[in-house]
Amino acid sequence: MTSPGAIAHRGFNFADLERLAPLLFALLENAPEFVLLLSPDGVIRHMNRTAAGTSMTEAVGRSMFEYIEPESHAVARASLERVVATGQPQSYECVGTGAHGQPTRYESRVGAVCEGGEVVAVLLIAHDISKRVAMETELRQSREQLALAVAASGLGLWEWHLDSDTVVWNEVMRQLHGLAPEQVPRNFADLFDTLHPEDRAGLAAHAREVASVEDFVDFEYRIIKPGGEIAWLLVRGKPVRDDRGRVVKMMGGVVDITARKQAEEALRREEERYRSLVATLAEGIVVVDVAGQVVTCNASAERILGRCRSQLRDSIGLVSSLRAIHEDGSPFPLESWPAVLTLRTGEPQVGVIMGIYRPDGALAWVSVNSQPLYHAGSAAPYAVVTSFFDISDRKRADAERERLLGDEQRARRRAVILAEAGKLLVSQRDVHAALVEFVHRLVPELADFAAVEQLDEDGRFGVARRVSVAAGDPELEARYLDLRRRQPLVGDCPLLEVLQRDEVRLSSARPDAPLLALPGVPETDAYLAPRLRYRAIALVPLVARGRPLGVLMLATHGRALGPDELSLIDELALRAAQAIESARLYTEMELALAKREEFIAVASHELRTPLTPIVLQVDRLIRRARGDGEFSATSCLPKLGVIQRQADRLHRLIEELLDVSRITGGRLKIEVEDVDYAELLRATVEHFTEPLARAGCEIHLTAPLYASGRTDRTRFEQIVSNLLANAMKYGGGKPIELELTQDDETITLSVRDRGIGISANDQARIFQRFERAVSERHYGGLGLGLWVARHVSEAMGGHISVTSAPGAGSVFVVKLPRLVAEAQ
Repeated sequence: MTSPGAIAHRGFNFADLERLAPLLFALLENAPEFVLLLSPDGVIRHMNRTAAGTSMTEAVGRSMFEYIEPESHAVARASLERVVATGQPQSYECVGTGAHGQPTRYESRVGAVCEGGEVVAVLLIAHDISKRVAMETELRQSREQLALAVAASGLGLWEWHLDSDTVVWNEVMRQLHGLAPEQVPRNFADLFDTLHPEDRAGLAAHAREVASVEDFVDFEYRIIKPGGEIAWLLVRGKPVRDDRGRVVKMMGGVVDITARKQAEEALRREEERYRSLVATLAEGIVVVDVAGQVVTCNASAERILGRCRSQLRDSIGLVSSLRAIHEDGSPFPLESWPAVLTLRTGEPQVGVIMGIYRPDGALAWVSVNSQPLYHAGSAAPYAVVTSFFDISDRKRADAERERLLGDEQRARRRAVILAEAGKLLVSQRDVHAALVEFVHRLVPELADFAAVEQLDEDGRFGVARRVSVAAGDPELEARYLDLRRRQPLVGDCPLLEVLQRDEVRLSSARPDAPLLALPGVPETDAYLAPRLRYRAIALVPLVARGRPLGVLMLATHGRALGPDELSLIDELALRAAQAIESARLYTEMELALAKREEFIAVASHELRTPLTPIVLQVDRLIRRARGDGEFSATSCLPKLGVIQRQADRLHRLIEELLDVSRITGGRLKIEVEDVDYAELLRATVEHFTEPLARAGCEIHLTAPLYASGRTDRTRFEQIVSNLLANAMKYGGGKPIELELTQDDETITLSVRDRGIGISANDQARIFQRFERAVSERHYGGLGLGLWVARHVSEAMGGHISVTSAPGAGSVFVVKLPRLVAEAQ
């Protein structure tokens, strides 16, 4: 088995270092980390602690990977290779052999040891190392053995008689100088010839000093042996005086201290090397004595703490300036600091997390270990080694990870809520029932109160509107719904303002302020007013495709409604609005389909009605032409008249249908020409002479003799014809009044009948396509005449209106520009 002393790398002799550099070696061996000095390929050249079940001799010379679990080999090898390649310190976690032979996880940090710009070794420091008691005992025994060796070594004795200038040596002196018997100096001058030139003046001064004192005086000097070898000697001399007090002789002893000097030099070199190693560690190291004085520290400690070495050594200023906190932000009292606890109790402290404020106010998070240092035979530590590494980046990463995790959880919760809400709102035909369940799911998930207030058909918050509410109390919900059924929301109600401005409104009360009253709940309501008060209230408009539909209202007792909650509420409001709008569109689609079916039936009937008499009259004419009955102009003209009237009726029906296509397709053309509105009106009325007679309606026309202007002749006739046809159909055979008036800008046509009249609720509807105020069973037609008249009027820049009441007849008024623009 190879011994530690036989293992050397580029001049290192670690056994000598262990024997000759006890103080520095003790500092490293007492560090609270597992310290290994490795060759660049990972062979252990030295270690500061013996692994459980493995002696120092067994560990040295072996690969570090023998003490690391296989699953950690890759990361350990990668870190070692990066250190050797770049010279930069690395850190990693691995599983290695613990103090009791059990796998133990270590946090390891490795740094390069450079000589001449080349990485010659690697320093590895790992947490959770074994105690240093055995090593301290070994080091103490080494010191005692060294002292015994020095005491037991041969002592050279000398005398210098001043009067005769005679030098007398014993045999050991000769051996120490490596001289043959005949080369032994006889006088002081001969002695000088054996000295190193640089120490001769010093020895002469020492001799003078010995002559001036009474006690022994020590001096170290070098000699050059005959072979050129330099040796260090320690001389101890004392004067011998005669009766008169005159120095007549000097005598003393000499011991060879070459080995000690070599050890001191090696110690000095290794101390410098270890200081450079400690200085280059990313981990901060501070040694504090029992008085609280910082003995030493490395550059990383200065960097991490943001204080220079002199500031750290000023113990009074350091204590007064350092401010630390726990992970929860609470103050970290000085008496609880790891170094203080270790000095007081002698117990090591491991992995203590502290936040330390630097002088610039920045907060550095550190993981601290502290280990006591003992003098031999002492039960109380004389100092403590504190090591710490900056975990600020890790803390920031942890905080960022927590933030991202929170964001992810909130996003998932948001997605689940939105998905469930969307599924609920689209899965039911009855949107009101869906909204009731929707608001009940929001309470208490998002709020303590939730309501959807829908606008009624008139676009107001009237008593006929639908309200969905959830408050966690059935009685409270029932009372709220009853209030809404009895009391419309009018005036400056916040719900109306939110809809008008199309913006979300959040109202919040300070913790020390009174709670907010729910909008629309009167203070006079003794039951609802005190119960519907909240800390925060959010009003979100329900708008779909630019159409206001209502308001989503959420309120909370204690929970805040922040940006995330408001964003989620806005998304929920969008889905609720889309559900309401979809339900409305679905209802309109059903009505449109019903109207389409109705129109198809009516159109079929209306088209079949004129065709039937046409077919009959043509059949009769054919039979007469074949000789069945009289076939003359007199007998044929009535039948041809019937055919012509029914054909005209059929033509009008077809034109109305074509106008529907033109208007809905945006292809309605207005061809303007100079006209006399009065003449055009009279000509159109004249065409209705026979239909008016059949309907039993007299017509009274009032118009100026001449009313010039520019318009589309055909479309103006169409407006007049449709209004006259409508008056004849619903006029009940009563007189019809037509009046044409004019001014510089406008032509006004009014058609008055005295028929069944139109209710106020139906007056806007009759101008819609396929709409009529009465059933098609009693009155024929496609329900397109007034719709076409409205669109033609608007296409020429005018408009049409009606004034009517049931049983009082109707007045339709058309206002057109006197001069219709060509662009129309």
